[in-house]
Amino acid sequence: MKKSEKQKDSLAGLSAEELITFLRDNPEGATAKDLAEIYSLNRPQQKNLTRLLNSIQGTGIIKRFGQAYRWADSNRVFIGTIRQRRRKNIFFIPEDEHVREKFRIAPEDTNGAFDGDRVIAFVARSRGPEREGKVEMILRRGNLKIIGRLHCTYRFSFVESLDEKFPFEIDVEQTDTNEDGKIVVVEVNKYPSPHENPAGTIVEHLGAFSDEPGLDIEIIIRKHDLPHIFPPEVEAETEIVSPVVTEEQRANRLDLRDVTTVTIDGETARDFDDAISLHRLENGNFSLGVHIADVSFYVRSGTALDHEARLRGTSVYFPERAIPMLPENLSNGICSLNPKVDRLTMSALMEVNRQGQVVSYQLRESVIRSRERMTYTDVNKILSHDDPAVSEKYADLLEFFQTMEELARILIQMRERRGAIDFNLPEAVFQFNDEGQIGGVLKSERNIAHRIIEEFMLLANETVASHLEKLGIPSLYRIHEQPEPQRVIEFAELASAFGYRFPVEGVISQDYQRLSHLLSGKPEEKVLSYAMLRSLQRARYAAQNVGHFGLAAQTYTHFTSPIRRYPDLIVHRLLRSLLQKATSLGDSTAINKKDRPPRNPFMPIPLPELELMAEESSERERAADAAERELEDWRKAVLLAKHIGDEFDGLIINVREFGFFVELTELFVEGLVPVASLIDDYYEFDSRRHALQGRQKRRTYKLGDQVRVRVDRVNVDRHTVDFSVVNLSRPTTAKKR
Repeated sequence: MKKSEKQKDSLAGLSAEELITFLRDNPEGATAKDLAEIYSLNRPQQKNLTRLLNSIQGTGIIKRFGQAYRWADSNRVFIGTIRQRRRKNIFFIPEDEHVREKFRIAPEDTNGAFDGDRVIAFVARSRGPEREGKVEMILRRGNLKIIGRLHCTYRFSFVESLDEKFPFEIDVEQTDTNEDGKIVVVEVNKYPSPHENPAGTIVEHLGAFSDEPGLDIEIIIRKHDLPHIFPPEVEAETEIVSPVVTEEQRANRLDLRDVTTVTIDGETARDFDDAISLHRLENGNFSLGVHIADVSFYVRSGTALDHEARLRGTSVYFPERAIPMLPENLSNGICSLNPKVDRLTMSALMEVNRQGQVVSYQLRESVIRSRERMTYTDVNKILSHDDPAVSEKYADLLEFFQTMEELARILIQMRERRGAIDFNLPEAVFQFNDEGQIGGVLKSERNIAHRIIEEFMLLANETVASHLEKLGIPSLYRIHEQPEPQRVIEFAELASAFGYRFPVEGVISQDYQRLSHLLSGKPEEKVLSYAMLRSLQRARYAAQNVGHFGLAAQTYTHFTSPIRRYPDLIVHRLLRSLLQKATSLGDSTAINKKDRPPRNPFMPIPLPELELMAEESSERERAADAAERELEDWRKAVLLAKHIGDEFDGLIINVREFGFFVELTELFVEGLVPVASLIDDYYEFDSRRHALQGRQKRRTYKLGDQVRVRVDRVNVDRHTVDFSVVNLSRPTTAKKR
């Protein structure tokens, strides 16, 4: 048991973290006397050492055997890191490589720990499906940076946190009163105690939120820790990439430049991952080509560019700004399938029969030249004959798009038969005025052009996933697990309250699909569709395939968006390894379903590495989604701040003990009617009926009710909206089935 001089000096300070490391590295353990001798501690330090060892022992991470302290090697107590996105969304992530899960921590069980802190935590099986934890000891504080609004007086200054995960006022060095109200980033260096506020240092000034367009995005980026600046070494690597496809790069690729190929995306899209080719075969089947940008050719494993892409995990899309996974000269340049220029692609060439089944396929490295950059709007106009000018402009492609629609509808019917779920819930689309301010919120449109691309991408993803699985090659899968039993039971109770039967045992995707069809066009459709969605688990990435419940697919992956998703890039790398292996064996057909390849021990990426990539990518996806949702909530609050006192019709979409949430019919914005605002009676929460009911007058507000509300209060910084019921007469109840 030897320690360097440097380690001796550090342990003289009695660090719990280093004591734990010592005992973990020395399984035979040590007595307090041994440790005092090793670290040359004086008598007061020896007393502190004993107290510290007893405190650490109390966590369960070490045990005492006689006079010796040893590493406990417990399966209930771990060292790890706290990860926190919101005040109540707290997780503990163990460092133990054998523990591949994270544990939820209740706010009251954090023991003063915050995001980024290294802690000891006890974990236990909870009554629900998730395991819960409790922080026993904080070993080391993280580097916590908080976004807030600076308040300055002539005597002192403090920062009002705008971040839910740290809801404290933070004392800072006295600042000029001219800075009052500015948005800043403060690094916490003194944490809160029962008697003192936290303190910190201002490290960045962002500006005044109310005056500067786009500052809300800057705040969201920092709150959610989104990497948004590419390091110099990444930029240097991208600068040497050829901006055009060279003759050498085209060599040995399937040349599809003469095949009619188009991209179809939204009007504001700038990076085009996918292009489509399609024609009808003599046997009546369809020859569908899904051509995906060959990002793996440009982003090689182990490079700075690859490291940064893995760190980001995904592109993040805000209404007027994107934070790309790859630098712009790749994402919008050589990797983007821009029209009328050569581009390197990975192509899934599929023969699809009239039942929507892939009867044969090839996966090839290819080169294409997209003929047109189409938008969903224009393709929809062509197919619906709504705009003669657009139809005339693309007259020579009319049959091409009609064939697309025909095949898409066949695929939609195939998925219907299989039991795939499609809630078709709209998303918010913001309108801006000439000054860049929020002018309104609309519901997004999802037309047949969207469905065409969705269906073709789904088919390509399934084809690639099934091929990799048949080969027995470790890969990344997009999985969607069975819904948790308790959530199914809760949803079945809610559906029953509306007059619908839903199974609580052995639930399958067809059960959700059947109810979705029954709800179509009914007043309660939106409410129950949202509730159904909440009852399902979240899709995620995994190295082990368990199928995709929502798609009713036995195997599924993400292959079609490598510009903006890291897992897709990994799948492309796996395919490239297979293609190179096939070429080395003289297989000129590359990868072909008809060859029925045997299971193969070939492992381009080790399974443990894939498991880590899956967890990282899932986490980055969750962070990106949370950031996009928060910005949406923030901007909705900005919009409603202009409507204080105005009245709107709305629908009760959620009921809790503290009030009910109403979505406005006209503005597609939601807010809370606090139970305290219902002053005509004392209201009690009925969890089984999802209702608030007055104790004396028996007036009820329940899920699905239509109400008229007034906008009472809006907190833009916290992006919360409070409504009140305009009149306390009985609300109109949605008609039951």
